[in-house]
Amino acid sequence: MKYPIKATAYSPESGYAPFPATVPGNVQADFLAAYPEFCPDLQYADNYKKLIPMESWSWVYTIDTSDVTVPEGERLFFVTEGIDYQWELWVDKIRIHSHEGMFTRTEIELTGLLHKNAVLTIHLLPHPMRHHDVLDRTQADHVAKPPVSYGWDWHPRVIPSGMWDESWLETRAKGFITHAEPGYTLAEDFSSVAFRVDYERYLYDAEIKKEHEPRTLNLTEEDRNMPQYTGNAPCQLTLLDPDGKLVYFGPAAEITIENPRLWWCSGQGEQALYTWVLTSENHVRTGKIGFRKVELVMNEGAWAKPYGFPKSRSTPPATIRLNGRKIFAKGSNYVNHQIWTGTVDAEEYHMQIRLAKECNMNIFRCWGGSGVQKESFYDLCDREGIMIWLEFPLACNNYNAGEHYLSVLEAEGSAIIKKYRHHACIALWCGGNELFNSWSGMTDQSLALRLLNKLTYDLAPEIPYIMTSPLDGMKHGGYTFLDRATGLDPFALFGASDGTTYTEFGSPGTADVETLKKIIPADELYPPKPGGAWEEHHGFNAWGADAWLCPDTLYRFGDVTDLESLVETSAWLQGMGYKGIFESARQQWPQCSMAINWCWCEPWICAVNNSLIGYGGKIKPAYYDVQASLREVTPALGVKKFMYAPGEDFAPDLWLFNNTDKTVTARLVAWADFGDGAKVYFGTDEITADARVNKAGAAAAVKVPENLGKGRFTAVVQAEINGELVENKYSFAVEER
Repeated sequence: MKYPIKATAYSPESGYAPFPATVPGNVQADFLAAYPEFCPDLQYADNYKKLIPMESWSWVYTIDTSDVTVPEGERLFFVTEGIDYQWELWVDKIRIHSHEGMFTRTEIELTGLLHKNAVLTIHLLPHPMRHHDVLDRTQADHVAKPPVSYGWDWHPRVIPSGMWDESWLETRAKGFITHAEPGYTLAEDFSSVAFRVDYERYLYDAEIKKEHEPRTLNLTEEDRNMPQYTGNAPCQLTLLDPDGKLVYFGPAAEITIENPRLWWCSGQGEQALYTWVLTSENHVRTGKIGFRKVELVMNEGAWAKPYGFPKSRSTPPATIRLNGRKIFAKGSNYVNHQIWTGTVDAEEYHMQIRLAKECNMNIFRCWGGSGVQKESFYDLCDREGIMIWLEFPLACNNYNAGEHYLSVLEAEGSAIIKKYRHHACIALWCGGNELFNSWSGMTDQSLALRLLNKLTYDLAPEIPYIMTSPLDGMKHGGYTFLDRATGLDPFALFGASDGTTYTEFGSPGTADVETLKKIIPADELYPPKPGGAWEEHHGFNAWGADAWLCPDTLYRFGDVTDLESLVETSAWLQGMGYKGIFESARQQWPQCSMAINWCWCEPWICAVNNSLIGYGGKIKPAYYDVQASLREVTPALGVKKFMYAPGEDFAPDLWLFNNTDKTVTARLVAWADFGDGAKVYFGTDEITADARVNKAGAAAAVKVPENLGKGRFTAVVQAEINGELVENKYSFAVEER
């Protein structure tokens, strides 16, 4: 019997009375719900700073056990998938367990301890901080806690804690299956798969006995009378194919499935998920499994570098090969989309993942600064076909804190790997974000990274691992429409680049006008200035004086006279910036194998951010530009730059991008609109692109009219693909003479 946690909470240092606590959730969020006067609106202006005094508070959850009944012969356990971050479990005045880390599943036996008047409490220690000199991410360089909440250039300094993942009380009878995990070995030619489920169950005469035989679900009497059910094995296995048809029923150490249906990422095939069910004499465990082989292989031409002496190691492999097929990975960097990570549920995850799939993406890089997500996130990515590049919770720090930190990292890293390795969506482990650079100071000799390399090899060697991102050949940046170093726009900058992957790049865009009015006082709204709410919400001084807003760029390209025109110009440039980068990367395939923008979502309302999805799931206009650029098959223009002068030739190449496993032939037609609504046709070509080939066709050209002043013109390329008229639209700037 499973009992959901019902609890109240309080902070001994706060002076406030206990309040209702939500599990899963975050204790600070519960406190603010009970005492809104403490911080009436976390989103408004700089109200988040009111939470900084909380950082030194401890918290106590008191768990209601009044409805818990332990039948004779059964045992009682407290189970949690994660509590953030340092916590202790007490019964009355006795501490019976302590733990550091937020990602490890923990089971604690309470049999015989919960007498009638017993008080069960969870004690949370204050947030861990190595120093108090500067309130920044370096305070978290000795913990396996996501550092983003200590403050980032798109995240306020708000540090959550609490019972953030699923937690419950549970009674267990003999035969209870405490652990069940599917595993398989796929034949080299994918013609068969050997499938098993490893499990543990309670046998009270021998404590926990490990068994390695598959198991099963709630069986009807007819099922139990089937000839293959012997009744002798401790557990039975039922396996159903993706359509729900029975593949196997009965006891077995390992079963062989001939011609299995493979799991593919979105756009490459079906997301085939088999259902397994394990049944003991009184308990059932069930789950999904997708059969696939994932590798990280060399990019085309990578072995040819370096050209000169000394002949050292080459650019590392960065192409995902899924089931023997090289994949162009197109997606986004996923970050926490709530400050209060414990409040996120499967419905919110599904909204974000569905939007990514509809944007024609097939991968999320789950950025290490945000930690890992709840189980339902990976379940949904399995279902929707979104591959996951999963980073451990290290980012932009030197994690060199000694033996204690390494012991915590080993426990947390092992827990993460074991919890998620069976998911078909997991394509890549990564030690963390931007660790091989001057501001982090780590190298491939850093013990933390050597440890994670060992753990992934020992626990999930079938999934590739890299130390950090970026590595040689991989690119992070730029993050503004005009490159800070060169002044080049995205079409010019990325069109001349030669990265094996672009795993972070951005083009900033503001929130919409309605949203900005919710977070910025009316007298600060326009014109935006450094200081005040624009700066607190990352419009200025996020990582440079005018970043993320970059007002000079907006005024240069747009006719900006008020808040509405500023927001519209920002949306235009963000969309075209992302279009230029994603399409340049596709033109460079197969040398370039990934394009993953920074970033997908945001945890609170940013006045300006590189996100495609604003806070609360608001879709930014740039999303639709990216959606068009990432279609599996789409016509495109190979553009050299963004701004043109009156009288200058606009001379793109025609391209056909084909990300499918079939040859595609299409007739492309391109036209321009210079502001009068008339279509000026300037290019046509019939292009045949083989499977997974992006092919350039004829060059085209049209002259920008002499009489155009500062403004924009539209260019469109169309093609009929599989009976559907597909259109890709661009909008370029005209400079004032």
